[in-house]
Amino acid sequence: MCVELNGETQGKRLDIMSTRMCKKNIGIQRDNAIAKETHHLALLLIFSWLSQLVEASIFEPLRPVSLKFFCSAPQNKGRSPILSFLPSFSRPSCRRNKHKFYNDFSVVDSLSSSGFCASRTDKFTVFAAAISSKKSFNRRSRTQKIPNNNQQSSSDDSPSKSDKLAFNEEINKIPIGQLTQQNKTDMLLLMRQLSAMDRRRDDIISSPVFSHARQRRQDATIVERLLERLMQEQEYLFKVDCNDESDTQINSMTRLNVVATVNLAIKAWSNANVRGSAEKAERILNRLLNNHSIDFHPDIYSFAHCYSAWYRESIFAKEEMRDEKTSSTAMKKAEAILQSMKSILMEKEVVHLLRESEDVRKDVNSLLETWTNVYRSYPGLAENFLCFLSVQSGGQENLWIDTRSYNIVINAWAKSGNRNSVKQAESLLSQMEHMDSKVKPNVLSYSGVISCIAQNTQHRMDASHGEEILRRMEVRQENVTGDLKPDNVIYNQVINLYSKSGSEGSAEKAEALLNRMKQIANAGNFRATPDIRSYNLVLSAYANEKGPAEAEMILHRIETNGSIQPNAISYITCMDSYARDGDVHNALRILSMMEKSFNDGNAEAKPTRRAYTSALNALAKSGRGDAGLRAEALVQTMERLYKAGNKDLEPDTTVYNVLINCHKNSSATKAEQVLYRMGKRDVVSYSSVITAYSQKGGIEAAKRAQALLEEMKKEDVEPNAQTFNSAIMAFARSGGNGAAKKAEGLLKKMEELYEGGNGELIPNAILYTSVITAWSKSDEPGSALRAEILLKLMWTMFKRGNVAMKPNVISFTAVIHAWARSGESDAGERAEALVDQMIKLYNEGDEDVKPNVMTLTAAVNAYARNHGRDAASKASKLMKKMEAIGVMPNLQTYNSLISAWGNSKQQGAPMMAESILYKLESTYLDGNHDIKPSVISYTSAINAWAKSLERGKAKKAQAILERMKRNFDSGRINVEPNTVTYTSVINACATTYGDKEEKQEALKIAYSTFKEITNSDSEALRPNHITYSTFLKAVSKLMPGGEKKDAIISAAFRLCIRDGQVDDNCLFQLKSSASPELVSDLLGGADPSETTLQDLPFNWKRNVVCKSISRAK
Repeated sequence: MCVELNGETQGKRLDIMSTRMCKKNIGIQRDNAIAKETHHLALLLIFSWLSQLVEASIFEPLRPVSLKFFCSAPQNKGRSPILSFLPSFSRPSCRRNKHKFYNDFSVVDSLSSSGFCASRTDKFTVFAAAISSKKSFNRRSRTQKIPNNNQQSSSDDSPSKSDKLAFNEEINKIPIGQLTQQNKTDMLLLMRQLSAMDRRRDDIISSPVFSHARQRRQDATIVERLLERLMQEQEYLFKVDCNDESDTQINSMTRLNVVATVNLAIKAWSNANVRGSAEKAERILNRLLNNHSIDFHPDIYSFAHCYSAWYRESIFAKEEMRDEKTSSTAMKKAEAILQSMKSILMEKEVVHLLRESEDVRKDVNSLLETWTNVYRSYPGLAENFLCFLSVQSGGQENLWIDTRSYNIVINAWAKSGNRNSVKQAESLLSQMEHMDSKVKPNVLSYSGVISCIAQNTQHRMDASHGEEILRRMEVRQENVTGDLKPDNVIYNQVINLYSKSGSEGSAEKAEALLNRMKQIANAGNFRATPDIRSYNLVLSAYANEKGPAEAEMILHRIETNGSIQPNAISYITCMDSYARDGDVHNALRILSMMEKSFNDGNAEAKPTRRAYTSALNALAKSGRGDAGLRAEALVQTMERLYKAGNKDLEPDTTVYNVLINCHKNSSATKAEQVLYRMGKRDVVSYSSVITAYSQKGGIEAAKRAQALLEEMKKEDVEPNAQTFNSAIMAFARSGGNGAAKKAEGLLKKMEELYEGGNGELIPNAILYTSVITAWSKSDEPGSALRAEILLKLMWTMFKRGNVAMKPNVISFTAVIHAWARSGESDAGERAEALVDQMIKLYNEGDEDVKPNVMTLTAAVNAYARNHGRDAASKASKLMKKMEAIGVMPNLQTYNSLISAWGNSKQQGAPMMAESILYKLESTYLDGNHDIKPSVISYTSAINAWAKSLERGKAKKAQAILERMKRNFDSGRINVEPNTVTYTSVINACATTYGDKEEKQEALKIAYSTFKEITNSDSEALRPNHITYSTFLKAVSKLMPGGEKKDAIISAAFRLCIRDGQVDDNCLFQLKSSASPELVSDLLGGADPSETTLQDLPFNWKRNVVCKSISRAK
């Protein structure tokens, strides 16, 4: 007997459509009395099952088995061959049970109809077995609770590993023939859950050793074992009742459910997606195909799930394993499955039976739609299946597919984002356009292709291509009968393409489409009438291409349009355009216009939270110092209006996050105050505050960033990679002792969380580069070597297949910078070795590691700080090597090269440094204003002479200073010398060695330079403690003792006291150069040998600015 039930979409109502005895289908001949009794008992069973549905609240539409013609099968009163196609697991011993559980079959049928047989969602069929004796009816089914199907598909309710295994073991302990109705219910529910297509996320296993692949394999194995157990129960009951004529009905009525249950096992292995899963799915399918003694036929789902398994295995082998041979073999297997399906389901006699029902098209569409939603990365899976049915249907494609089938596959390509999606979707559209059958494209078909263009990154800017598809539909609508009238939705799609394009002329083309919509609507196609979305998209097009001013003009046109009024999106789009430019004034002005429009009666223009958020974004983007205060006022307005009853303006997490960003650039402390003021805090909230502390710099800020990271754990807020990166960069910028170690510790902690199951915290090259940057700024010994070790670790992980760990030019440059700051004797060579490796990789085709000017500068700087004799020559050769691959030096590079020559001991080094300076001057005067020599350039050249042993170096240093002054005074090169420049000239004098005449000349230069700087009125030219100590040193070395020397020293030291620039070096030079009597007199009569800097008055040293040594060797 068969009872068909119809369920509404929400499952609120169940209507009994028909109740009939299926004597003809199952071949049962009974007398009227038995038939009458059977009829009453069947109704009793049906209403009992309905009561279970009501109690369990199962009110969702369920799905039937589609191939109904398989239900009529010849009786087999001999030995049942059901076990002939079962998996080859060990079977427990079968013990005969005296009791007969006929009603168990009804449970299998009921659960099968409750969605275990994957079919449509708008209708389901419930099969109930009728029996001839009231005594054999188990009353337990009246009160049984059947779990809700929605709950079973939820990943939150997934059984744990131990639960599933324990349940399987418990079932195996039950003797054959003694499974209760509840046992079978639980078995089928678990089978359905573990084989569900949407079960894409694996159960979280506490042990990291238990991999996701093992989890999926175990799930499929459990499903297969449960299937075996159910079949063993069927076999046992078949043997017990094979001689009972009344049981024929039960056996016939359950064959459809056997196929549906077997399909669960096939689907479980298909979804497992592990090594060998496709073979196991095919093995189960083959046992159905090779079973000739009983009429258990596979249906379309049997073949489809097996085909899906082989297809995905082929794609995996090709894209992940790069194994073309394995991929080709798997694809051939998938095609063989489809050919087998053709021979079984697409033969003429089968097609004749299918012609009576529309179920098959709905089943095909159900499969295509499921694949589209679940396997978004494999649109070809659905397309190959569709094309096979279209080609192999033998002119009967209308029986298997329809227009919706093609539309589903076109949308599959749109969702995939595949680079070939547009080409494939257009190909499908062309097939539909040239078909002779009833499968013809409709508006949704063309709309789907346009969606492909919108979703595809390579075609996103090709809005003209979308318009071509629209024109193509319009032409077909004129030449072919059918409903192909374009509506405003498809026009809006094309306008949206132009809106997002932002290319030249896109705004005018978007407006032209809007005008065309008006013309079509005036001609009678009211479906194409522009709506407010059409106008808003044109407004957005102008905002993206022309800017906010032109967008506001479109907004004004909408306001003055008599047929349509702007809505909130209209104003917000214009506000967003101003916000992107950080134009706070105009963004707030548009907000005021929006409020006025609403107050004037335009209900659609009511200011929303989103509008205020746009204004806050403008403040955050502006970079104004008062952005935080003004944003606070705006949020307070929202809070006040919300308390007054405007529920649309309740500040949410997004609002407070933007408020944090407004404070981020000015006050990390205030940003943190907002964090604790807001209600719900998310990862963006914490990450923004941590970033604020990262930008602030300092060890205390870094510690606070780490504390916030720890607090997230207590608040159950999962940090992401950006959160960890901000915390790591806080330590990298702090410059404190142990900062690099703490940064690396955070990285290790993140890796531990990832290995523990947090898939969001995937370590990547950005994080490793941040830690390398921390080491490059560290003063700890061995920091450069540690940075290079991390770089090599990144490269190793990348070579092993982790593409997220691929080092880039920033990673290499950070390590080179670490060597430059290290002060190691071989730092220059280590830096150049890394540059050579980058050049090699670049020449092999890796564009990501091509050295840039920052790389070159860091490597030259490594040689500049090396102080080796041939370091400058090596730096010059490295520069030429980089120029050969198109990396041109900038001003910083040239300055580093000048320093390299200045620090070298090579003969003629100062001349080389000075020649580079002159080259900079010439290049700048020739029109290259990016290479303008700076104060550092001139000072470095002077220092090159000061560090040399050349004769006449004081005069050479003075000549560079005078040249610099002439260029500044004439305006040729607007670079004014500063205190460091003058002090460098005095230092060149102080380090002069030679005869008396050369020393006298150096003393004159030192005295005149010192006098010039002390008499200068320029704020940029004030002598500091280094100037005074260097001058005292020059006088000490260049001038013989006597009253004149003491007078100069006395005058210089008194000026030093006046300026508050006395430091340890000044005091040392005073004691070294002046007579003891003069020193005692200058120190107020104190004993020079016992006087230290701490003994001197604070006023003498008040202006000394001591910078700590950047790096200890």
